[in-house]
Amino acid sequence: MITANITEESTAVVEIGVTWEGDASVLLFGNTVPIELPHRCSWPETGLVLLPSPNGYERRADEPECWKPNLPADDDFGHPLGLMRKEVETGDILSCRAEIWGDHWAENCLEPGEYWFEETLSIENEGYAGWGFALRIES
Repeated sequence: MITANITEESTAVVEIGVTWEGDASVLLFGNTVPIELPHRCSWPETGLVLLPSPNGYERRADEPECWKPNLPADDDFGHPLGLMRKEVETGDILSCRAEIWGDHWAENCLEPGEYWFEETLSIENEGYAGWGFALRIES
């Protein structure tokens, strides 16, 4: 955790990282590695979304305490065009910072509970490596 508290002035910020334990390889990814941001929680289906930090999203003015992005209900954040390549060696640490926001698809604000995030790293000419983590929101 970089910033653990969510207030009306700022939301929580986390550093997400993985250590590459495989052989030297080339990873294929979108805009951010090791997790493509923005990224919705995998379970439950709505609730939290991780946004790149710092980000360019505006907060909904009608519910500022919710930290929900001001986006239309049908907006799915889009997907990156093309893949970037990153060469990795055994022991390399891949990390990025993310802000914790409420999903604009969710009916409620940031509710206390556990939220799971899953991601897949694409390994050039080898396949995929899945990984994940959980975040807990406490009141």
